[in-house]
Parts: sequence; structure tokens; C-alpha cells
Amino acid sequence: MLVITAEFDRWADTDGVPARDRLDVLGLDATGRLVVVELKRGTADRDVHLQAITYAALVSRFDLDTLAQAHRDFLKGRGESIELDECRQRLLDHVDGDWSPELLQRPRQVIIAAGFPKQVTHTVVWLSEMNLDIDLIEVGLWKVQGQLVAGFTKVYPTPEVEEFTLAPARIEAKAAARKLEERSRARNAVHVLVDTGLLPDGARLQLVPRHGVPEAIRADIRAWVDKDGRRASVTWSNDTAKPLTWEADGKAYTPTGLANHIFISVTGRKADGIQGTTWWDIDTDHVPDTVEPDKWAALAGTSLADLAKPLNGTSKD
Repeated sequence: MLVITAEFDRWADTDGVPARDRLDVLGLDATGRLVVVELKRGTADRDVHLQAITYAALVSRFDLDTLAQAHRDFLKGRGESIELDECRQRLLDHVDGDWSPELLQRPRQVIIAAGFPKQVTHTVVWLSEMNLDIDLIEVGLWKVQGQLVAGFTKVYPTPEVEEFTLAPARIEAKAAARKLEERSRARNAVHVLVDTGLLPDGARLQLVPRHGVPEAIRADIRAWVDKDGRRASVTWSNDTAKPLTWEADGKAYTPTGLANHIFISVTGRKADGIQGTTWWDIDTDHVPDTVEPDKWAALAGTSLADLAKPLNGTSKD
């Protein structure tokens, strides 16, 4: 998560009257979703979730320019001078895929405290079932051999609850949830591959358009690639931010970011919902020096998403 701002209090009503609310932390995750973080010393108040909901409602109206301005002011307060355009680009680069105003309207809420009263946990469960995304995180602090050690535990939602009780009820919510899931899958696959070091730096990958496009557009992409063979080839580096270097222009991309770029180049339309890690297969014709040729040959037809599945231990990633 990229921290956009902290202790943000520049609110005002339509008449320009300042409000006294102070948002603890506002972040942006890699899916392009805002994250409202409410911090409490000790046990949370009984109405802490109401504060988080209020801030989420307020920031849901933020756009890219508003966020860039808030980020610049935040950095300036920490002694870092940066231009507004650079702040705007930093936000765009942090998102794995296209910038989505629709996702900005659905902020995540994270409440961190030493404990939560039953009134809060029961209410948050119900709000989650009503399609609000709220996480409760308990934090503990200990002193061990003169060092402070913090531990964090996700109280709610648990993986089981997320799977069985938090499915959005409305059609538009389902569409947004699908987009978030697709982006999260792509992000998770990249992190898993980088963390395990399974792919060596310099490994070659080949373009095979799959997820998110019909066969007719896949054929158009293949024809477009045939005009310049460099368009089909990328080089892998173990960098979670932008692990692919495209041979066609020498620039670094995320798997989804490059898939979207190719889709737009071919169709002239904005891509939506592409899972880019399914688009890039291991190029078994180019064997890295650090791997055995037979093992590398066995990866023929394997995409980044496929490669990450057994490492994650789940078919979702």
C-alpha cells in the first residue's frame, strides 16, 4: 500500500466551513483502491466503525488530482519536495492496471486497535454482509530484550468468512469485486514468483493473449505481433513493481499493465478486467544459464499465473 497522506483534516462543507475530522491514514493499494485506516490506542471505541465509514464516504469523492495534491502536501510536511505532476504519476504507476475511478468510489476500511468490543465486531460483520469492506486488525506490543516487538492479527474477516459470507449482492458491486479479484490475483502471482525466486532474472517470456479478450481480438493481437516480432517478447526481472521489460520499447511494465497496453494498441479501446499474468508464457527456446534445460523445457505452455498456482497452494492465484 502506498501511503497517500496521514492525519488529513482538510475537509470543508459546501459553504467552505472547515470540518474538524482527522483521517489517520489514507492509502492506495495495488488494485487501485483507496484504503482508509483508523488507528486507536488500546481498545477501540464502540463507535469506531462509524468514524471509518464517515471517512470512507468522504474520500470516495476524491479523484486523481485531489489525491495527488494531498500526497504532495503530505510529502512536503515530511521534508520531501515533489511536483504535482510527479505525485500524480507516482499514483498511476502504483496501480497494477488502468486507473479506475469506479474503484476509487469503493474504499477499503481497516481499523487497527489493541482490541474490539462486541458492539464493533457484531456491527462490522453485519456491515460486511451488507457489502461494506471493513477489516479489523488487533495489534499487540511487547518489549523483548530491550526491543519493542509488534504483532498484528486479522480478527475479521477470516478467510472462511470472506469466501462464504461476503459475496456482493448487487450487480454493480459484483463487477467491481471481480475487477478487484482479477487485479489481486495478478499482483499475488507476481509477488509469489519474486519471493520464491523461481524465475531467474533475464528469463524470456512470450505473449499468448488469453484472459479478458474474445478469440476474435486474440487473432487481431497475433496479427499485430506478426508485424514486429519484438512485440511478443519480454524479459523477466525479480521486481514486484514492474517485472517485465518489453522488447518492443525497452520499458518496464507489470504483466497486466503491458497486456492492457497491447490491447489498447490493437483495438483502440480501453481494456477492462484482463488478468495479465495469464498472457505471458515461459519461452523455453531461451534457457537461462542457471537452470537445467530439461526442467526448463517442461515449462512449455506455462503462464506466469500457472507457475504461481502450486506455490500459492490454491487455484485462485
